Amino acid sequence: MKKKIAFIVHGKIKKHQQIISQIKEVFSARYDLSFHISQYSRHAIQLSSSAIQDGASFIIAVGGDGTLNEVANGVMNAKNNGFIDDLQLNNVKIGVLPRGTGNDFCKTIRVSYDLQALKKLIENDSYKPVDLGLATFQGTNGNTAKHYFINITDIGLGGIIARKLSGSSKLLGAVITYQAIIISSLISYRHKKIKVKADSFDYEGKVMSFIAANGKYFGAGLGIAPNALPDDGLFSAVIIGKISIWDYLMNLGRIRKCLKVEHPEVKYFDAREIHIESLTEPLPIDMDGEFVGYSPLKINIVPKVLTFIAPL
Repeated sequence: MKKKIAFIVHGKIKKHQQIISQIKEVFSARYDLSFHISQYSRHAIQLSSSAIQDGASFIIAVGGDGTLNEVANGVMNAKNNGFIDDLQLNNVKIGVLPRGTGNDFCKTIRVSYDLQALKKLIENDSYKPVDLGLATFQGTNGNTAKHYFINITDIGLGGIIARKLSGSSKLLGAVITYQAIIISSLISYRHKKIKVKADSFDYEGKVMSFIAANGKYFGAGLGIAPNALPDDGLFSAVIIGKISIWDYLMNLGRIRKCLKVEHPEVKYFDAREIHIESLTEPLPIDMDGEFVGYSPLKINIVPKVLTFIAPL
């Protein structure tokens, strides 16, 4: 009996029908395939949960970090709603075929764009456990919301950038688009005072951004969290205080190389639980590249909860 693979395809990917044809050519001989195309925000959550209920052993996100985020949430929803138990969750393998804008989590876990490479990982049972973050925050409708994230969540400038990106054209490519929005946002941004209480540190002060990372990269290849590991049961917290555009540009090379920034206003910590509140107005939140809502924000690590298709 063929193993079932469900491909959750972001509906706005260019030539997604051509990608589906390529997937069929590589996988159809040995696997029972199904394709689920998302049509709107958070649709992939529902599609992933349904695919698990239909018996899929593999759930593959075809898109970027946002699609992967929704797939992870769909898998967790299937478990939390009682459709599968812990043992069945361990038997579900999550993967990604990077076809999105940033594809930043793929850089941390070293997953390539190649279909044959993905097939080889599956055939070789190449899987690793991956942590998730569980966030509680104020949703865009003003109500309390809960959402898992797999890569990074950040509060402050990152939320503003995510909000701007959601309505921007990316015709110039991901890197140029991200950098243009980052620099334009830095020009007008006013540092905000926040209060942070974590299980391993406390902080209060003005920041440009507070980042809680499970993966090393965000913003289309910016290595903001060199210490982050997706399977160590910890967030890598990065506090970016009162820095200028000049500071950013001077350190951009180190960030792209995923090296620590040596600046008195940049601090690094590890933590399992973090609570952030703004001491001014509610601050926007970015979660895996998407604007999701506002502070206050509480996050907890959920260790090694997903089984991910990746090189060992």
